[in-house]
Amino acid sequence: MKRNVMTVTGPISTDQLGMTLMHEHFVFAFPGWYADDSLAPYDREAAEAVCLKVLKDVKEIGIKTVVDATPADVGGRDPVLLKSLSEKSGINIIAVTGIYTETGGAPGYYKWQSTMGGRNFEQDLYELFLQEITVGIGKSGVKAGLIKVATSDPAITEYEETVIRAAVRVSKQTGVPIITHTDAATVGPAQQDLFLKYGANPKGIMIGHQNNSEEIGYPLSELKKPGFSIAFDRTNPLMSPQAEENIISLVKQGYEERIMLSHDCILVWLGRPMTPPANWAEWNPLYVHRRLIPKMKAAGVADEQINTMLAENPRRLFEEA
Repeated sequence: MKRNVMTVTGPISTDQLGMTLMHEHFVFAFPGWYADDSLAPYDREAAEAVCLKVLKDVKEIGIKTVVDATPADVGGRDPVLLKSLSEKSGINIIAVTGIYTETGGAPGYYKWQSTMGGRNFEQDLYELFLQEITVGIGKSGVKAGLIKVATSDPAITEYEETVIRAAVRVSKQTGVPIITHTDAATVGPAQQDLFLKYGANPKGIMIGHQNNSEEIGYPLSELKKPGFSIAFDRTNPLMSPQAEENIISLVKQGYEERIMLSHDCILVWLGRPMTPPANWAEWNPLYVHRRLIPKMKAAGVADEQINTMLAENPRRLFEEA
């Protein structure tokens, strides 16, 4: 059944999504980057130029939709930039609401509010997520179309479980899907257990970062739970090639209808310039098409199966949430 999906320029029908990258970042920084703002201030115009150049190539290979998976408590989520990028490139862009991990995000504010200010953390998150989905992010008028939650490894913290609980409440109320981050390769099944515990709809949940594991038993353990999708959304040259072999193996076992693909690439890092690894240049939203798809085809994966992972599965996630 067709449904509307909220993009940064407004709602579109699910049949307009096309090939979709479910987890990328246009601009990103870990909390604390703003301490260097005096020395390396954010330049939206420069960031837009970098992103538009990449989006031109993305459009040429057939991608129609990109999810910017940058949550509310890290640096770089810029709805004004995202809207401009979408309008100028012709690519659908979906923004997210959500909170990052307790260790990698910015929990100090919420912890202080809860302990010293007498506020209810879960309720505050519920109101935030709902506001950004139904009204908009800040004063931009741009609405989020997905909820992102994130958990640490090797165990999910109480703080992160509260984020999941609030996300499930909002997802059930709005029908907006949830995507997840994991720091390593241990807590995907535990995320699933919590979603089921709090009454979430598994068909509207994508458990991310399967590339973190070289062991095919890890994604297989998650596929044992009906309904959930999994994402190899860190498919890039910085990750182990074995994860790519796992994708091929899972497709040959008939799991292509529950797998999505993306890169978790970052086009612009906020803050001072860094010296990247040698293979950093290939960490971009073209890697799946330029490197992985030829590899899959050579191993016998059919075009129809590739289209299922890149187009049909994202569409179903939004339609069945």
